[in-house]
Amino acid sequence: MKCPSCGFDASGRFCASCGTPLDDTACSGCGAALTPGDRFCSQCGAATGSRRAARSTASNLPWMIGMLAFAVVAVLLVVRFTGPDPNAAPGMQGAAPAFGAGAPAGLDAPAGPMGGTMRENADRLFNRVMSEREAGASDRAEFFVPMAIQAYQASGELDADGLYHLALLQNVAGQPEAALETANRILATSPGHLLALATAAEAAALAGDSAAAAGYYRTFLESYELESALSLPEYLDHARVIPEYRAAAESFLAR
Repeated sequence: MKCPSCGFDASGRFCASCGTPLDDTACSGCGAALTPGDRFCSQCGAATGSRRAARSTASNLPWMIGMLAFAVVAVLLVVRFTGPDPNAAPGMQGAAPAFGAGAPAGLDAPAGPMGGTMRENADRLFNRVMSEREAGASDRAEFFVPMAIQAYQASGELDADGLYHLALLQNVAGQPEAALETANRILATSPGHLLALATAAEAAALAGDSAAAAGYYRTFLESYELESALSLPEYLDHARVIPEYRAAAESFLAR
């Protein structure tokens, strides 16, 4: 007779090719009656010995593993972008920036491994904003600016470098009042801080206060020689832009 499962010319109680029952027999697990062609017991679910059932399970194994991996990644992404951050300021837990809807076409997420502290994520976003601006991709830069600002604000107490980044981003976002307030947090303890003075001058100019901008730029030039000789971490990190700020100060005051 033909096996009802695999079509093999079989005889006896079970197919020699796939193990499917060929006549009414009993389940080896629970003793319930089986009918020809059954691959699993209808009472207890035990396999009848059908190789096809085994092959079916094996063929689905890669798909099952892939779906499990996808689920794990999805959970990690949800936790990464919506879960609480141990370094967030009080009341800002869960404020990590999300990446997705609204992104310019073809835009990918900021480079670098996911995870880390909120400050590390903020710095990564800041670097992305600056690189996009230097490349002339203003729409791409603007997309990341709100996320970067939010990340810095959720990072707890910021050092001078973090405050400079935040003030610069606030200027880019068209928030000169906020940028000026942030820059003055640096100047409160370091009145000659070159990065803070330059950012404050830019903020004042954006706000239409040319007199205040000129005052910040004058202090910048007066402090330049002494401050530029200091090996502050933020000065070393932004060594390229400090001379550019000097040229901007001289140009502004010349006008």
